[in-house]
Amino acid sequence: MRIAYDESCYAREGESGVRQLSRREKGLLGLLALAALAVTGWALRHSDAAPAMLGRPRAERPLPPVPRIDLARIDAPRGEDPAGRRDLFAFGRSAEPEPDPTPPPAVATPPASTGPDGAVAAMPITPSLPPLNLKYIGSVENKAGVKVAILVTDRREVLTGQAGQVVANRYRIARIGHESVDVEDVGSGQSRRIPLKGN
Repeated sequence: MRIAYDESCYAREGESGVRQLSRREKGLLGLLALAALAVTGWALRHSDAAPAMLGRPRAERPLPPVPRIDLARIDAPRGEDPAGRRDLFAFGRSAEPEPDPTPPPAVATPPASTGPDGAVAAMPITPSLPPLNLKYIGSVENKAGVKVAILVTDRREVLTGQAGQVVANRYRIARIGHESVDVEDVGSGQSRRIPLKGN
């Protein structure tokens, strides 16, 4: 089987058997040589190790200064440094803080009551929490007869609980009725009745 070659794309073989390049291949080879020369010239101009013969001489970059090591400091006595010398197992009082020049704020004292023998007895101060607005919206009862009250706070939080349970970490449900619920403030012991609210 004989394969015919296109003479325009491939080199022609002469009588000596040496392949000759076509005009197109010679042009591409010349362009490739020019591109290689351009890349080599650019690389030599922009590299730090390039010789100075391609253009103007390069200015030498100054070397960074070498830090001076003072070996005489090794034998010099060191000052007392408390860092890293604290004993973790030695307990004691810490250093006293400096006194604050501003006086402490005045605290209002409750009125004192006098007893029958004339002794003055101070009333204990109980911190009061801000009132929590609760609304009673109903109750649910299961087959065993256990009632669960449903309360809603002013922040739209739904609280549920049986009689004797504490809701919102503050109120104990004392009694659950049909139209009201009795709750007791755990901190102060005050109780109040919340009526049923409709929509």
